[in-house]
Amino acid sequence: MKVKITKLLIFLIVIFFTSFYLNSQTVKTYSKIYVINVDGIINSIMASYIVNHIEKIEREGDGIIILRIDTPGGLLESMREIVLKIMNTKVPVIGYVSPEGARAASAGAFIILACDVVAMSPTSNIGAAHPVNLGQKIDRVMEEKIVNDTVAFITGIAKKRNKNQKIAKLMVTKSISITAQQAVKKNIANFIANNIEELKSKLENYRIKKNGKSFLIHIKNAIVQYIKMNIMEKFLFKISHPNIAYILLLLGIYGIMAEFSSPGIGFPGVVGSISLILAFFALNTLPINLAGLILIALSIILFVLELKIQSGGILGVGAAVSFILGSVMLMRTSSKFLQISPYIIVSAAIFTTGLFIILLMFGMKAQFYKAKTGKEAIIGEIGYAKTDVKPEGEVLVAGERWQAVSFKNQQINKGAKIQVVDIKNLRLIVKKI
Repeated sequence: MKVKITKLLIFLIVIFFTSFYLNSQTVKTYSKIYVINVDGIINSIMASYIVNHIEKIEREGDGIIILRIDTPGGLLESMREIVLKIMNTKVPVIGYVSPEGARAASAGAFIILACDVVAMSPTSNIGAAHPVNLGQKIDRVMEEKIVNDTVAFITGIAKKRNKNQKIAKLMVTKSISITAQQAVKKNIANFIANNIEELKSKLENYRIKKNGKSFLIHIKNAIVQYIKMNIMEKFLFKISHPNIAYILLLLGIYGIMAEFSSPGIGFPGVVGSISLILAFFALNTLPINLAGLILIALSIILFVLELKIQSGGILGVGAAVSFILGSVMLMRTSSKFLQISPYIIVSAAIFTTGLFIILLMFGMKAQFYKAKTGKEAIIGEIGYAKTDVKPEGEVLVAGERWQAVSFKNQQINKGAKIQVVDIKNLRLIVKKI
């Protein structure tokens, strides 16, 4: 009896290990390799671009994904959206820090660690993932909570992908950044690849664990297909850069100022309105300081009021101060790549203030100009008599023929030089000069 039980146990053990071995040697063949470029700031536009294409590839089910990453970082919520999609998709996702000199910093470090396989070009680096202040002042307790939450998130990702949790934690707490060689040595990256072709070669028959199953990927004959942003995605992504968003905001302000200073032109108002709409869209994708935006909006109102009611410059000075303060405060963040260039702010402040002064000077000067229409426009004009004016006749003034009456019944001969003294009942009162 004991012999039979022993044989049965041996048989079951053999079956188990045979099944495990066969399962571990499962090969999945993919016909396509989709390369998605993650080049630039991680924001809502970039997140939408990545997530939408992962979902499309997942539906087709015939390829793997290579996220080609070169980013200084970006927004926390956009990064989390990308990470969640990578970790929950059925499609194998390969993170590749490329080209030479590329980086996966801040939010990019989370995204690269979430991938099933991590590859890096020889001169690339990864790390510096400490959360930064994005548009609001936080106290020490709140900052500690954010750091702890971020540490838990990145170590959870590292554990899931069998990466070095200690190094991943230090990327957040100490903002460390490591080279490609260090990343491989410290189990953050799987290997180094010089280009896509070398990466493809190293991935051939590489073991991947996905959704609890381990298998080998076969991509020797797979076609590499590069997925780029379409025109609209590229346009929205470009204007979402802090400097571009700020310039659009300036164009909007200038257009509105020009429209109010010269009503009826139309073109500046249309351009200004479109620019403002695009600027507000772009700012919505960035970590803006609401107080800064309100100050800039106030500056627009004050500029327009100054042009309309002529306060003698008081409203204009307030507008200039409000504009400068709002510009400085607009992107209040310690993250350099999310800040507006100080050179652009200074240039814009000087140009805007100068433009306002010029418009104000023209407005004040216009008050002293002689009227160009109506009764006031014709009085004082010089002309000559077309006929004798004794005391009535015709005169030519400003290229037009008028019926005229001589001032105090003067006798004015034909061809004599005259000046308009007044106008009554559509007839000019003229005198000889």
